[in-house]
Amino acid sequence: MLKEKKGDRFVTPGDKICVIEEFIPGYGTYVADGIIYANNVGFLSIDPKSRTVSIQPVSRRICAPRVGNTVIGYVWNIQTAMAFIRIFKIEKYFLSGFFTGILHVSDVDVKFTKDILDALKVGDIVRAKVISEINRTYFLTTKGENLGIILALCSKCGGILGLKSKREKKLYCEECGNIETRKIASDYGTTNL
Repeated sequence: MLKEKKGDRFVTPGDKICVIEEFIPGYGTYVADGIIYANNVGFLSIDPKSRTVSIQPVSRRICAPRVGNTVIGYVWNIQTAMAFIRIFKIEKYFLSGFFTGILHVSDVDVKFTKDILDALKVGDIVRAKVISEINRTYFLTTKGENLGIILALCSKCGGILGLKSKREKKLYCEECGNIETRKIASDYGTTNL
């Protein structure tokens, strides 16, 4: 951990930083069960002299999603007919915190989606469009060619899924051979956050 330079590692909320015995949690971090996690989007900053870790925000300007914005976030929870997404990027701007987005199964694709788990899973990185906002909760859609999952993880082993068949929206895991379906964006696997 001490070998890392200030600002080299990009982190998102929930990323494990280190254990509490190594460093003192600073700005943009939180502690759970003796482990320090990132609470904000930004770059990891380590002060070896004071033994403090903190997160330096990528963006210092106040930025909140608006209807019509394209956002990027990760799926952190899925219920019967909806997925909850932590938004960490709006258009080209990273956020120092996050906003909550809700993606209903009816807004996943122009085609009928019977089960939301066929389109996305917890941990996937998704690009979506804000279609409405009520009380700081943002309702999203992935209807559109450039909207959908831009990075997915294998639900069996956690490896990164590669594109097997773009037309069939099939993804495969090189580590375990698992094949899964998602509502993928047209540029799946080629996008840099």
